[in-house]
Amino acid sequence: MAFKIAASMGFKKALEAAHPVLLEPLMTVEVEAPADHIGSVIGDLNARRGRILHVEAKDQTEQITALVPMAELLTYATTLNSLTAGRGSYAMEFARYDEVPRELAVRIIEVHKVETHAAAH
Repeated sequence: MAFKIAASMGFKKALEAAHPVLLEPLMTVEVEAPADHIGSVIGDLNARRGRILHVEAKDQTEQITALVPMAELLTYATTLNSLTAGRGSYAMEFARYDEVPRELAVRIIEVHKVETHAAAH
């Protein structure tokens, strides 16, 4: 039992000394929307912590390429539908992992601690 406790304490100490970071998947999103709705679409992507990479005009539509955290895209289809009156579409694919912003990571860790504590009791 003493070895289990020592190993657990050693692991916790090593983890704290390593300064771990929380990562999240970033998706490359290509949104096609009517030109008259492009401002609201870009604003929504920015509100979702997205980074606009490129905007290209194509006839009456515009195509936006952005990097957006996957967690922010879970409800994107319905939002895009309402922003563009059903005339917008998007496609996404995995780009890479990136560090979660510090203030958001703290909130995620706190929620996890509460859930873990509640499950243990």
